[in-house]
Amino acid sequence: MSTSPSPVSSAVGPVRVGQLWQDMAPDMVDRERMLRVLAVTDTHAECVVERDKQGTAGRKARPLALRRFATSAFKLIEDVVDDTDQARYVRFLAAITGVQGSNPSPVEYATAALRVHHELTAEGAKAQN
Repeated sequence: MSTSPSPVSSAVGPVRVGQLWQDMAPDMVDRERMLRVLAVTDTHAECVVERDKQGTAGRKARPLALRRFATSAFKLIEDVVDDTDQARYVRFLAAITGVQGSNPSPVEYATAALRVHHELTAEGAKAQN
């Protein structure tokens, strides 16, 4: 099994290693059954039960067809964050926390975020040249 993103997307994007999904099957919702993706192939995801009120946590679930993640059968609870996303988040956070004043307006926060967005866009364009 590969750890690369799958070619089959869920409703929220590709199924990737490290994601946490809630099983939304009618008999599983009350159990709050959560599955962590361990590996992904072209057609299936290998998962471990991370939480289950009926005590099956820690057990490996049977391989799940990737196409099921694109339905209402599963809900994405926690996505994986790669290093690039983390660095972008830190830049946006720094810009927003850098807004000065005793009572900053939403426009000031938006302006700070927009400035970072423009910087990132310019950097991306420069990297492609």
